[in-house]
Amino acid sequence: MSPSPRVDPESLKRTLLNLVSIKSYSGDEGQIADYLIDRLSSVADRVENQPVPDCGGNVIAHFGDTSKDKIILLSHMDTTEVFAGWTRSPWGEVEDNRVYGLGSLDAKSSLAAMIEATLAAVNALGGTSTLERGVMLVAVCDEEGYSRGTYEFVKSGKANSSVGAVVGSPTSLRIGRGAYGRLVFDVEVRGRASTDVEQEGVNAIVEAAKLVLWAVDYPKQKSSGGGSVAPLSIKSKETIIVHPDLCILRLDRHYPPGEEEASAKRKFLSYLKRVKGLRAEVKVSPIKRPTPFLTPFELPDDHPFLAAFSEAYKEALPGRGVETVIVPTVSDASYLHNLAQIPAVIFGPSGGNRHSPDEYVDLDSAVDMANVLAHLIISLQRGEIPQG
Repeated sequence: MSPSPRVDPESLKRTLLNLVSIKSYSGDEGQIADYLIDRLSSVADRVENQPVPDCGGNVIAHFGDTSKDKIILLSHMDTTEVFAGWTRSPWGEVEDNRVYGLGSLDAKSSLAAMIEATLAAVNALGGTSTLERGVMLVAVCDEEGYSRGTYEFVKSGKANSSVGAVVGSPTSLRIGRGAYGRLVFDVEVRGRASTDVEQEGVNAIVEAAKLVLWAVDYPKQKSSGGGSVAPLSIKSKETIIVHPDLCILRLDRHYPPGEEEASAKRKFLSYLKRVKGLRAEVKVSPIKRPTPFLTPFELPDDHPFLAAFSEAYKEALPGRGVETVIVPTVSDASYLHNLAQIPAVIFGPSGGNRHSPDEYVDLDSAVDMANVLAHLIISLQRGEIPQG
């Protein structure tokens, strides 16, 4: 008879509050990495701090033999900065069933759930020496930036020989079997400088505004495939009298699975060139970044890893309906699936105010997440997750 692991809610809450109490802005994750190394070194077979350029590095904990047929549990340590408007403590506050704090939902609750799930499963099985198929717990840096941490992890080959991966991200306990891709463009809008009278020149900010309204309408076009377009910034030199002749606009294009990056780029650029009533010259180019753009992916409904995950969900949360979705934003799971050829799902708790003041996670949902993952680890040991 297989063991039935159960995660201790109080232990998970303590772990989560410890994580939330540590400031870990994207690119500055050293302190939380140190905490995780200290915490995991006493329970894992091996813990390593993988250096990553321009951020605090990854923490990789090995439970059992992770040389082959392992499962990867991956979540990120970093957060955005504290935006104005918080009425709760950004460093951890509990009320009723909610844990408030910066990163509590995205994604320190997922990281806490992964830690507690692994410990519960290992204890139920009788220790790491009993693990015939290992668990690799990975806490990555820079997910809120350029995904440097996950990219370095994949590029290093440490993810190889895995039967599957779970990437922690708030999904309200729905199973993400795919995610969108992303392209970001800088648009140089060049008009003609003038003073006082607009008719004598071409105000670059006015022309950029036309371009924004045109661009955000793109997902409604049949040929676009859906997704979204959002302006991230609009910049121009500030003058006292002269109407500006140059404006730089940054546009963020999310596109769904089923389209290649080159095709998505080509179609969007073609659409931008057809903007109506534009009087300025426009130059569009993808932004330069240290890692590849995240591209879309989708696991088929009948994929063995998705089926195994769904069964673990049913075992851990009997009576709950299993819902699979395509996550309508980008995910580090893209690198695991598309670059490392590892089947990946996206899974996480429910909450609110992600990337906003008074961010919170529903603690019960984090416990439910942890119990699903603990059952997944048990099913791994039973050989119910085939390679590939």
